[in-house]
Amino acid sequence: MSLGLFVSAIGVGSALLALWTAVRFPDAGPASLGGAVAQVGLALLAGWLLVPGGMALTIGWSATFGPIVAVFLFVVPGLVYLFLATLWVMRILQQMLLSARR
Repeated sequence: MSLGLFVSAIGVGSALLALWTAVRFPDAGPASLGGAVAQVGLALLAGWLLVPGGMALTIGWSATFGPIVAVFLFVVPGLVYLFLATLWVMRILQQMLLSARR
């Protein structure tokens, strides 16, 4: 498997996990647009700060398993959180549009 295909699979898998979570737990997440946008901001901040730090920490464990452990411990949860927060914003915007039409 090439690196590009692996990265694409991680991205698609994370998006599918976020979509499943949003569908399975429809009442989860913030109720206001400000709260949802704050969740997106937190997800971006976590992606910029925690993921590189975690990657640097776990890559030093082992040359064989360190990178793959880092991807599944830090990158996948970070991406799932970012996609989920984005879905929350989209849900709230959709609710706002539907209520404005009435």
